[in-house]
Amino acid sequence: MGTWSRVGLVLLGVAGATQGGFGGDAAGATRGAPTLIASALRSTPTTTPESTSVPATTAGSDGSAAEVLFEDPFDDDRNEWGVVEDPQYGSAAFDDGDYVWEFRGSVAHWLPAVLGGQFDRGELDMRDVVVHAELTILDGDGVAGVFCRENPDTDAEWQWYEFVARDGYAAIRQSDLEANIDVLAETDDVSLPVGEPIVIDATCVDDADGDAQLSLAVNGTSVIHATDDAPLENGVPGLQAWTFPVHEQINIRWHEFSVTQAEA
Repeated sequence: MGTWSRVGLVLLGVAGATQGGFGGDAAGATRGAPTLIASALRSTPTTTPESTSVPATTAGSDGSAAEVLFEDPFDDDRNEWGVVEDPQYGSAAFDDGDYVWEFRGSVAHWLPAVLGGQFDRGELDMRDVVVHAELTILDGDGVAGVFCRENPDTDAEWQWYEFVARDGYAAIRQSDLEANIDVLAETDDVSLPVGEPIVIDATCVDDADGDAQLSLAVNGTSVIHATDDAPLENGVPGLQAWTFPVHEQINIRWHEFSVTQAEA
């Protein structure tokens, strides 16, 4: 059980998902497979897809070059985000260059299998990163955004930092698969009308003292910042959403996702 502190909503039986799954009321999500719901529905590629992770650079906020660690324009499922069609909890599919969610579960915690596999093999280095997503919330009152540093927890299977927003609310939180949510920073000073595109940039970086410096920018404007003196370790980034009220459908079109190296 956990609490969405923004509205005091008690989430019952939230399972979450790690590798391509919507959370419903079904428990038992594992790292090696999606949740119970998605594992039965997700298509299985006949060949191992090539990741769009590229050794490229992009301009940083100060004009310097930043290394692009991973990017996906959502043209197709080459990075194995997953395709789901479930009558109870909704769907995820690729359509016209977008990754489209019509989601009725409690929480969607979603990462590409190519990055999950790199983490499991000890090959992923995404501790200090900027996670970028472009999206449009078409309908619904839930929140959506990105996460970083998903890694094993002591009292839940997985934990992460999430950066989520909706019209009139934005937050940086530490969450886990048991729906324990610790709000690190929040604000109601954001205007994000439903149906308008949103650009989210989440920075996760450790400073010289070893504290995690966490920042959220929305549509190019910095909105909140938090410091965690017990930082999460290296882990996988991805996409995040919570419904509100719980199980009230939220429809999201994800247009673009990328991860760049951040300077400590």
